Amino acid sequence: MKKLLALMLSMAMVFTIGTSVMAYSDVKEGTYVSEAVTVLSNLDILNGYEDGTFKPEATITRAEMAKIVCEALGYYGMGSDKTPFDDVEPKHWAAGYINTAASLGIINGYGNGKFGPEDTVTYEQAVKMVVCALGYEAMAADRGGWPAGYTSVAANIGLTKGMSSSVRGDIAVLIYNTLITPVMEQTSYGSDTRYEVL
Repeated sequence: MKKLLALMLSMAMVFTIGTSVMAYSDVKEGTYVSEAVTVLSNLDILNGYEDGTFKPEATITRAEMAKIVCEALGYYGMGSDKTPFDDVEPKHWAAGYINTAASLGIINGYGNGKFGPEDTVTYEQAVKMVVCALGYEAMAADRGGWPAGYTSVAANIGLTKGMSSSVRGDIAVLIYNTLITPVMEQTSYGSDTRYEVL
């Protein structure tokens, strides 16, 4: 995962410095949101609409968030797939992303076999997905678990800098912040379990 994120950061720098800039009529240029949206659009992780807008104040579903996180990790084009959730049909457009996110431990649903793919993702849910994707779940558990432990870790490592909600503009900022956030990996197992920031 560390290598994937390093590659994404390199690509982001290349796109920001030397290629076409995505401009949306409803995203004010020169802002932190604009920078995040431009980089993520160029990386094809989070895009605008055919009418030239980005809709930074629009909501994102849990299925869309699973796709965004997977693509930020380099998992593109996940098609139909069986998932561990009763409410996600294998033919659902995001089934492959949801299954991948579940298998990576990024999502675990509501319980009782439900994921709620069309529910609007909350701030806490979005933050939790990204914290888990970066390997900080054990730290979040030590800080109290859901939801305060995840939001505490996210704030501490700079993931939530510049965001305050789970609308599209703020999700762009959250994912953009992952590009410069160190990854945590488990380095020893058993009775001497340790994690290191790499």
